[in-house]
Amino acid sequence: MRRLLPAAAVAALLAPAAALADVQQVLLPGPTPYPTPSPPLVTGGAPPWATLTFKIHSSTDQRVRSGVDERGRVVSVRALERLRLTGTGDYLIVVSAPVLDVRTGPGSESQPGQRRGQILWSGFSSKRRLLVSDAKLHPGPVRPYLPLRLESSREGDRYELAVTNATTTSEVAFQGTGLPKELAVLLDRTRQDSLAHRRLRPAYVTISGAISQRPRQARISAPLRVEGRLRFPSAPSAVGGATLDGRTVRFSFVLGDRQQLTRRIEVTGGGEPKLSLEARPDAVVRGLTPPGGAGTWSAAVALAPQPADALLERLIETRMELVRSDQFQGFLSNPDQLGRDRTVYVYETAAAPHAVAGSTSSSSGGDPLTVLLAVGGAVVAAGAALVTWAHS
Repeated sequence: MRRLLPAAAVAALLAPAAALADVQQVLLPGPTPYPTPSPPLVTGGAPPWATLTFKIHSSTDQRVRSGVDERGRVVSVRALERLRLTGTGDYLIVVSAPVLDVRTGPGSESQPGQRRGQILWSGFSSKRRLLVSDAKLHPGPVRPYLPLRLESSREGDRYELAVTNATTTSEVAFQGTGLPKELAVLLDRTRQDSLAHRRLRPAYVTISGAISQRPRQARISAPLRVEGRLRFPSAPSAVGGATLDGRTVRFSFVLGDRQQLTRRIEVTGGGEPKLSLEARPDAVVRGLTPPGGAGTWSAAVALAPQPADALLERLIETRMELVRSDQFQGFLSNPDQLGRDRTVYVYETAAAPHAVAGSTSSSSGGDPLTVLLAVGGAVVAAGAALVTWAHS
């Protein structure tokens, strides 16, 4: 008996009838669905109408800049999104976000419109078109979906900064009896995609006999590559967890990928620092490195037997981590759900604002803007009236 079964339907596999199957083809995690509905951000309010014909494709490069106070708390957020269209045709695009203000970004070939909780684009693309928006976002709704959590403290002349990967979530995973040689091939294929920074391709694994849900949910995180510096008024006398270069303390590490999720930088002396940090969703490297110094997982299995259950667990969890990493590549939505996204998250010291702009709740007479959970990208639907509406 041979069947195709998606991993999302693992619960149904626990039924007695399913447990009688001899051989089953089970869909592995990736490239979607994402483990949590957000990012990308989607806001409440009027339904987002958008159309992007099948002749037009898009990719995005995003830079999300978060201002943090002396405690490391995010107090302001700006998002620069460069949306590249390729193809010819009309486009009507909605990018949902808790927008306080949006301006035309550098190099944009069109001007964005704005409605409550939405950035709007409408026009015609002739082969290629670059749309760039520079949006000021409401920090409250955005804060829970940023990939890092920062905490800084001071005790006397001792300063400490804790940087934590905040992408961790739980996922249901399945277990069963796989074929070591096939699992090794799938691990090698997943590793190739990861190292090439490619989105995962759909893949199935052969399971013999019964399939069951793992007793505990898998805890997965997107690997994040972090690089940053702390600039002090005077040279510190001692540093831990980073490198001292005159008045500057530099640090670089990966959070996740079989490494710790929190790193601490401790500094003695120097005064009150200014922080500048960049974080990027990264590849899974350590989690997909073959054991025993082998060049591939297939070679490792050929040299020494590897437990099939451990190989299957490694395959599922690393693919989940890559899906999570891909999710954080698109903080703002891309109208082309198959399009490439790349996002850099920047954290810099900033003064806390005196007051949050009050226009967010009064401009349209509704409740305060609330970020809702939504699955991948902007909702696509017909709506020619958006051309006029976007600029109203």
